[in-house]
Amino acid sequence: MRRALALAIVATLVAGPSVAAPNAQLVASVQNRLDRLGFSAVEADRLSTRQIAALHLQLQGRALDFGPQRLTTRQRVKTILRWDPPTR
Repeated sequence: MRRALALAIVATLVAGPSVAAPNAQLVASVQNRLDRLGFSAVEADRLSTRQIAALHLQLQGRALDFGPQRLTTRQRVKTILRWDPPTR
């Protein structure tokens, strides 16, 4: 009984990561929004799941509209991408 349980645990751990990769449609949507915001050099499929999720949430609604909101959005995207120099 213990051996079967141990084998099941090992098989589960070896099977693969417990976190799934982001959905391809979500990645494509984030890539489209990044392109529209001027970050076309970023390859969304190379970003982490956390970054994709954060960008998806950040780029909702009127975030891409021109004006002060767009500047704030660009700054937040840079932070998510870790493009901002550290502040002291």
